[in-house]
Amino acid sequence: MVSVELERLASYIALSLPVIFIVGLAMVVHANPWFSFTDNALSDMGSLKNPDRWLFNGFVMFFAVVAMIPAVVAFRHGLSYLMPFALVFLFLVGVFPEETPYHTPSAVLFYVLALTDIALVGLKLGRKNPLNYVWSLLSVLVFLTMLYLIRTRIFKGLAIPELVGASLILAWFVYLGVLLRFETPG
Repeated sequence: MVSVELERLASYIALSLPVIFIVGLAMVVHANPWFSFTDNALSDMGSLKNPDRWLFNGFVMFFAVVAMIPAVVAFRHGLSYLMPFALVFLFLVGVFPEETPYHTPSAVLFYVLALTDIALVGLKLGRKNPLNYVWSLLSVLVFLTMLYLIRTRIFKGLAIPELVGASLILAWFVYLGVLLRFETPG
């Protein structure tokens, strides 16, 4: 059983994740004025070639650790199946810069597991409230949009497709925050 205090903390963290992400990303981008959302991948800021890579990689690892709190609480309430595992891979994105062989598999697994988790939990919640099926549909649409943007190379870099996926994941965490705060037994 999850304590009421831990549920409340997890809820507040989940609700805060978009702000943490935006502020953290803004700081990292500010420290890397060469970065372009259309020409680079976000991980370019964590490259071994970048002397300031610690800022991006540290932020990714910090974000994964903080997001793990609501993910684990959601898991304990049956509101997550794969998100804690997805966040382990996000943490590994920060551990392994893009030039290493473990970076790309970690990044891909983060998105695949996170979006799959949203789709599965959306289906589960849709049985109680059909409006929740929208999460499953959005998860599939976002994943396909990411693949389309990467495949067609509309943008030279991967940052835009990455941010498309991150946007849905952040929105999902906000929804989880609301569910944990107002709809879980406790």
